[in-house]
Amino acid sequence: MDSFKKIPASGPDGAEAMARVLAESAPLARQWAADLCWHDPKDGESCAWYHGAWQTLRLLGIVTTLTQQSELYIDALRPLIAAGGHKRVFLSGSADYGLLSVVLEAFGKEAVTPEITVVDRCQTPLELCRWYAGRYGYAIETARSDLQSFRAPAPYDLICVHSLLSCVPVEHHAEIVATWHSLLRPGGILMMANNLYIGNTAKVSRFTPEQITAYQDRVAKAAETCPTPDALPPAADLRNMAATYASHMSGSIISSREQLTGLLEKQGFVLEETRFGNLVKNRNHQRSGAPTPGKREYAWIVARRS
Repeated sequence: MDSFKKIPASGPDGAEAMARVLAESAPLARQWAADLCWHDPKDGESCAWYHGAWQTLRLLGIVTTLTQQSELYIDALRPLIAAGGHKRVFLSGSADYGLLSVVLEAFGKEAVTPEITVVDRCQTPLELCRWYAGRYGYAIETARSDLQSFRAPAPYDLICVHSLLSCVPVEHHAEIVATWHSLLRPGGILMMANNLYIGNTAKVSRFTPEQITAYQDRVAKAAETCPTPDALPPAADLRNMAATYASHMSGSIISSREQLTGLLEKQGFVLEETRFGNLVKNRNHQRSGAPTPGKREYAWIVARRS
């Protein structure tokens, strides 16, 4: 159990230690993304712009991460872990090892070793998860697969998700939630956080050209005070990375609380906890996506498969 004690806290209290881990892994992520990221054989589309940049942007404090919401997961996970019967965990999609770090911390606080499976269609975040787990002496299962194509050898006790629905077109949300339901055992728990754009009638959020330039400037300014500059790419490459990230970044819009809660209930989930609002530790945190008019908030939901 000693290895659990070495894992940096996933919340703000562990920010300094996690920054040192990010300084190690951000260059690896840029390298791996160039070699491993998913490419669409039809149109050449790739996710390298995202997975190659995310760790660097995390290091610079320029994106919203689980650091701001880790306590929600940990506080919900710990009683379940302590009660027993919740060791098999499915992580549905992952930008990097952020969600994994939260889950490992929660199990570590209860001195229980979990059985974790991470599934993503891209190899890069899976490689990062294996790197992080191995760094602290843990074995995890990973599978490169679309969620709907994944087949589990046995149902899971827990599914943890962060912002995945924002990465999937709204018309596919129902099948995603139905797949989560099918992967859980009866009584299994889904816990998730996701953005809501209250009353927004658009389908997706995107950066405008002016916002892209402003984002480049924010990234460049943050780099000036980065305590580990050797972990960053050259200044010109960093600006190009920021511009590429912002020009590609978009998010599916869930426009009401009822849209999300109804989606879960229609697919057979019973809502056990719901919270809505800012739900972040640092009210001055930097958001990941494009600035969007209207009210933007987070949803936190713990749901049980009936």
